[in-house]
Amino acid sequence: MTQFLPFELTVLTSLASCAAAAICLGAAVLLWKRGRRAPSRALTIAALGTGGAVLLANGLPLVDPRVAWLVEILRNLSFLALIAALFAADGRHSGLAPLRPVLFALAVAEFAQLPLVILTEWFQQEEARELVMGVGALIRMLFSVGVLVLLHNLFAGASPEQRERLRHMSAALVLAWGLELNFHAFSYMLGGAPQAMLIVRALTWSVVAALMFLGGIARPERRFQPSRSITFQSLSLLVIGFYLIGLFALDALLRGLDLDMGAASQFLAVLIAVVIAALLASPGLRSLVRETLTRNLFRHRFDYRLEWLRFSQMMGAHDGHAEPLGHRAVQALAGIVDSPGGLLLEPAEDGGFALSARWQWAEADVPPLALDEAAIAALMQHEGVLALDPLRAEDGWLARQMPRWLIEDVRAWAVVPLLLENRMAGAVVLARPAYARALDWEDNDLLRIISQQLAAHLFEHNAQRALLEAARFDEFNRRMAFVMHDIKNLASQLGLTVSNAEKHMENPAFRADMLVTLRNATSRMEGLLARLSRYGARIEGQRASLSPHALAEQLFGQLPYSGRVRVGAGGEMQVRADREALEQVLRHLVQNAIDASHASAPIEIRFQRTDSHAGIEIADRGSGMSAEFVRSQLFAPFVSTKPDGFGIGAYEAREMVRAMGGRIDVVSREGEGTRFTIWLPLAHAAPADLQKPSDMRKEVA
Repeated sequence: MTQFLPFELTVLTSLASCAAAAICLGAAVLLWKRGRRAPSRALTIAALGTGGAVLLANGLPLVDPRVAWLVEILRNLSFLALIAALFAADGRHSGLAPLRPVLFALAVAEFAQLPLVILTEWFQQEEARELVMGVGALIRMLFSVGVLVLLHNLFAGASPEQRERLRHMSAALVLAWGLELNFHAFSYMLGGAPQAMLIVRALTWSVVAALMFLGGIARPERRFQPSRSITFQSLSLLVIGFYLIGLFALDALLRGLDLDMGAASQFLAVLIAVVIAALLASPGLRSLVRETLTRNLFRHRFDYRLEWLRFSQMMGAHDGHAEPLGHRAVQALAGIVDSPGGLLLEPAEDGGFALSARWQWAEADVPPLALDEAAIAALMQHEGVLALDPLRAEDGWLARQMPRWLIEDVRAWAVVPLLLENRMAGAVVLARPAYARALDWEDNDLLRIISQQLAAHLFEHNAQRALLEAARFDEFNRRMAFVMHDIKNLASQLGLTVSNAEKHMENPAFRADMLVTLRNATSRMEGLLARLSRYGARIEGQRASLSPHALAEQLFGQLPYSGRVRVGAGGEMQVRADREALEQVLRHLVQNAIDASHASAPIEIRFQRTDSHAGIEIADRGSGMSAEFVRSQLFAPFVSTKPDGFGIGAYEAREMVRAMGGRIDVVSREGEGTRFTIWLPLAHAAPADLQKPSDMRKEVA
C-alpha cells in the first residue's frame, strides 16, 4: 500500500479542498445564471458560495486561520438563513413561532465566536490558544446539533408532496452538517483535524454541492405545521445535544485548569444521567413537562386530530383481543387528562346508577347504588365536567347532592356525565392523575364532546343487546313449539293405544304392554307440562298464605339435601306467595349454591323480617361472583357459567319473585361466597303498607 509523506499528504489535502471549493462555487454560478428569483434560491447561492470559500481558505496554506474561522461563521449564518427560508417558503411566518427561539440561539452562538477570534491574538501561550480553539469546536458542535434538529423538523413536518421536492436539499443539508458535527468532534478530541478528515470533508462537500444544485432548481414551497410529537422529539434532541456539549465543556474546563478530575467528572456525568432518568420515569413530572410545553408552544393544549383518531380507534375495536366496551369507554376519557383509572356507572333497573365497569381502579369501594336520582339530576343540571376538589372545599348545594363515597374518596378527581339529547347514558368517575391540575374550558369542551360520543356508543350497545335478547326469546319460543309437537306425538300415541284396546283388550300380554306404554307416556307428558309451566306465562292470582320455614323444611329436610342444607329457625311468619313458584325458586338457588361450593361446605337457609316483608336467605361459602358479573350478567337471560346450562334459571327466579310482589337481593364476594335474599310480602300486611322493592334496602339497613 502506498505511503504518503507529510508534504505529499498536505498537497493532496489542498488539492482536494480547492477542487471541492471549485465545485461549490460552480454550482452557485449555475444557479445564479438560471435567472429565476426566489428567496430560497438566493440563499442557496450564498450558502454554496460561502461553503466554497471555507474550503478554499482551509485548502490554501497561506491563508490566516482566523480568516478561515470568520469565513466559516459567515457560511454557518448563510445556511441558517437558508433553512429558515425553506421553513417559510410560502410566506406563513406564523408557523415558525415554535422554532424561532432555536434559530435565534444558533445565530447568537455563531456571533459568540467573534470574541474567540480576537482571543487567539491575545493568547500567546500554546495552552491558552488550544483552550480557545476547543471552546470554538464545542460551539460548532452545538451549532451542528441544532441544525440537524431543524432539518428533522423541516422534513418530518412536510406533506408527502413537499417531501418529494425537499428530498435533494434535505439530503444535502443532513450530509453536510452530519459531517461537520463529526469533523469538529474529532478536532476537539485530537486537538486538530487530521489530514484524512480534511480530504473526506472536501469529497463530502462536493457531493453536497451537487445535491444542493438539484434542490435549488426545484420549488420547495410548503406549508409548515409542526405537530406536538415533532416538537417534543426536537426538544429531546436539543436536550441531548446540550447535555453532550456540557460534558465536553466541563472536560475542557478541567483540563484548562490543570485539575486531575477525570474520574470524578465521569462519575458526576453518570450520576446526572441516572438522576435525569429517574425524574423522567415519574408520570407526574412527565405530565408537568408536557403541560408546560403545550401551554407555551401551542395555542391549544390538545391535538384534536390525534385525540379523535385515538378515540375512534379505541371505540371501534372489534377483534377478539379488545377489552369490553365499558373498559374502553373509561380508558378513552381517562387518556385525555392522563388519569390512571376510572369507573363507569350505568342505569340500574331499580333507578339510580350502579357500577358497570372499572378500569385500573380495583380498590374503589363503590356501593350497590353508586348515584341516586338526586345526584343524577344534579349532574344533568350541571351539564359539564364536575371537578370534585372544589366540592370538597365547600358545602354547597351541588356538594350535598353527591354521594358520600364519592366525596370521601380523595382519589376520585372528576365526574364526566355521558349526556346525549337530554338523556344520561351513564357517568365516568376519573381517578386523580399523578399531576393533578385544575380543569379549564378546553378540558371541559373536549371531555364533553367525547362523552357525547360515548353516550351514543352506550345507547347503541344497549339497544343491540335488547334486540339480541328479543331474538333469543323468539328462538326460545320456537323451541317451545317443538315441545308442543312432542305433546301432539304423545297424544297420537295414546289415541292409537285406545283404538287398539278395543280390539285386544282381552289379551293379557297387550294389557301389560299397554300399562307400560301409558306409564311412560304419562311420565313424558308430566315432564313436558312442567317445562311449559316453567317457561310459559304464569297466571296471576294463585298466591296464598304459607310458611317459608315449613316449605324449606319440607324441601330440604330429607334426602338428598339432608345434612348438606341447614335450615335455621323461622318462627311463625306467613307470606303471600305461589307455593309452586316459590318451591321452584328455592330449589334453583339451593342447587346453584351446592354447585358453587365444596362438597363438605354447608348451605345455610336463614329467615328475617321487616314490618312488611319476610326475607329468605340462602348463603354459601363457594367461589363467589364479581360485582360486575352480578350487575350485568347474573340475571341476564341466556347467560350461563355452566357448560351445559341454558342460562335462564336466575332470570326465571327473579321474574317469579317479582310476579309475587317481591325481589331478590344478591351479595357476593369472589373467594368468600354468595348470599341470595328473597323478599316476599307478609300475609297480614295490608296493600297500603307494602313498600316498593327499592325501599326495602333502606329499612333493612
